[in-house]
Order: sequence, then C-alpha cells, then structure tokens
Amino acid sequence: MKYIFTILLTILIILSFEKIKLSWELNKLYFNNQNLKIEYEILKEENLKLLTQFHLENLPSGIEKQAKENLGMIKKEAKEILDVEKVIASIILVDDLRIQKN
Repeated sequence: MKYIFTILLTILIILSFEKIKLSWELNKLYFNNQNLKIEYEILKEENLKLLTQFHLENLPSGIEKQAKENLGMIKKEAKEILDVEKVIASIILVDDLRIQKN
C-alpha cells in the first residue's frame, strides 16, 4: 500500500512539474506572439511609407525635381510647337519633289 502511494505521489509530482513547464512555455509563446504582432504592424506602416515614397519619387514631377535639385539640370522650353500633320505633309512633298527630279 505504501509502495503504491509513493508511486502515485511521484507521478503527481512529475505531472505538476510538467504542468508548470508547459504553463511557462505557453506564457513565453504568448509573449512572443504579442511581440510579433507589434513588429508586424510596424513593418506594415513602414511598407506603406516606402510605397508612398516610391510612387511620389517616380512621378514625372518628382523625377523633374530630382533632376533639377540633384543634377543641376534645367528644363528647356520648346522653341516652336510643330503640327505633326503639317510635318508629315512636308516630308511627303519633299519626297514627291525628289522623285519628280530624278
């Protein structure tokens, strides 16, 4: 009888230690999970900022600003705006005159 009681008490002690160990591991996992959630939210915010910055920097106005500020480039204005249809007609006329000349 005493022998069975000792075995049962030993099993109870072992199971109690296992419960404590599992509770500690569960608490540690919960803490890690909370840290990962916070880090995930921070990374989502940083990703949104970087995407916004990327799109702003790749707008034509942003590229022009970078060229002016960083590279010292200046924007040249067009001296004359050509009508594409008139240019094509002139080319055709020159080709026709060249053909007639030969």
